[in-house]
Amino acid sequence: MPPNQQFFPDTPVPPEKFVGRTSELYTLFDKINSRGHVAIYGSSGMGKTSLLKYVQSPNFWEEKGLDFSKALIVYHNCEASFTIDNFWRKVLEELKNEAENDEDIQAKINNVLDLETIEIIDIRPILRKIGEKDKFFLLLLDDYHGIVGTQEEYVNNLEKSREMETFVSELRNLAVHNIEGQYFSTIVTTFQKLHELGPTITRAGSPWYNHYSYLPLKPFIPEDIDEYFFESNGDFFSLIFENIQKEKVLEMTGGYPGLLQCVGDIFSRFDPVDIDTLNTKLKDYADRTFQDIWRNFEKNEQEILKLIAIDNSKGKLRGKSYSLHGINKDFIRYSSILDNLEKKGLIYQLEQTNKYNFYSSLMKDFVGKQLEDKNVSIAEDREILMILLNIKITRGRWKQIKEKIQPIINLLQPLARIFNFIANRLPGK
Repeated sequence: MPPNQQFFPDTPVPPEKFVGRTSELYTLFDKINSRGHVAIYGSSGMGKTSLLKYVQSPNFWEEKGLDFSKALIVYHNCEASFTIDNFWRKVLEELKNEAENDEDIQAKINNVLDLETIEIIDIRPILRKIGEKDKFFLLLLDDYHGIVGTQEEYVNNLEKSREMETFVSELRNLAVHNIEGQYFSTIVTTFQKLHELGPTITRAGSPWYNHYSYLPLKPFIPEDIDEYFFESNGDFFSLIFENIQKEKVLEMTGGYPGLLQCVGDIFSRFDPVDIDTLNTKLKDYADRTFQDIWRNFEKNEQEILKLIAIDNSKGKLRGKSYSLHGINKDFIRYSSILDNLEKKGLIYQLEQTNKYNFYSSLMKDFVGKQLEDKNVSIAEDREILMILLNIKITRGRWKQIKEKIQPIINLLQPLARIFNFIANRLPGK
């Protein structure tokens, strides 16, 4: 390992170290060049922030032959506390910094910042002034789900729902307007597709997300990993696989950029590294990454992943036995959920019909641990219990049986106490 090699398992990869994502970068180039709008979605550890930071840097613009000086670029992370007015103030303050050499644009921004409340109509004159200067505004919104929220958040809060619908609809109107829209482009990142987030659209409402082109961010494909990480002239791992097979690293990381960065970090800090050391060190990082992913899953997505872990392990998982009966039917019934998980780059379908596997073996281990939860779930109902006479029965089936025979149990308990009372007083006792 070269002594100056650096890896970034917990922070975005600097633009000068950014590799891969060739097709995604061409898509972004086309959309930016035509002042389009892109919604990148993918789970934690996929490199969404690293990708935005690369687009923000001159490296991307020089590589694609774009004029970096034409763009006023603002990067904003949306995970912080949010109000609509607060959002625009933060964005405009950053935009003012970007326009430091243009007093006319700064003056327009200052006029809006002096307002007590900032509305979408106040942004239009700024965009027109940017256009007059032969420039455009590129807004990069990282973790955009921090603003729009999940649909569950709006179910019992109509006021919040209306406020958010107004915000996202006005942002759409700004983006597609035939004048200001010529000088405005946005790229947002989320953990899932935009139409699965935000307030539910009413019958009379207009889809606020339909001006975005979706761009999924998946694990690195094997060809990219070979080219950028394992080749003799590669930037990263070419010197570290004397004791560990490349296939084993691929199986553990599943091509997740964050996990690959973690592998490099482990090899750069520990010497020697055997497979047990790598597994232990990598597992700590993987659990944190997958916990973030798990937290953002819907309940039915979690259940399907548990069923895949059970099916993939042939019913034997972490010292417990689970019934495989009916799992294939569940996979058929919830095919749309499985398709969505595939698009997120978490699982892939095997050649055998209705059979799936995890890209990362460490994620399979993580999902297996979730089966130890006390909460009742579809997958946990499949756990096999050992009943009297060594009869095997699932936990879910036992609950159904117990409900049916509960009246008999309730009847027998007082009778048993009476018989025990009489028996204790019989002669010879």
